[in-house]
Amino acid sequence: MKYYLRVLSSFYLFGGGLHLLDLFDLRLIFSEMTLSWKIWIVYLAVFDLVAALGLWKARAWGIRLFIFIAVTQLIAYSGLFVEVFGEQLPLVVFHIVTLFLYAFFKRKSKQSQALVS
Repeated sequence: MKYYLRVLSSFYLFGGGLHLLDLFDLRLIFSEMTLSWKIWIVYLAVFDLVAALGLWKARAWGIRLFIFIAVTQLIAYSGLFVEVFGEQLPLVVFHIVTLFLYAFFKRKSKQSQALVS
């Protein structure tokens, strides 16, 4: 599980870095975005970076934040806010896969602990 969380942390660090580039108009033009997009980019920049730290250190709050971010992006990109943020199929697939893998490794970890006890 530790190695999975570290890999996941790297992805979230990368995503947070991309959103920081957006804030400084180095990737997307933040200054011309709508208010909802600006709030979304700031939210993702901050939460992705904080989640990356928590995942790297394998902290419970980091894992909860990862799950929260994944669920909110699934809602935004494939649910209630598709009209605002558009469809982002690669991100939707990424979050479904990462959540599934987390659940798989968590279950496997619990089974291993049960065998040891």
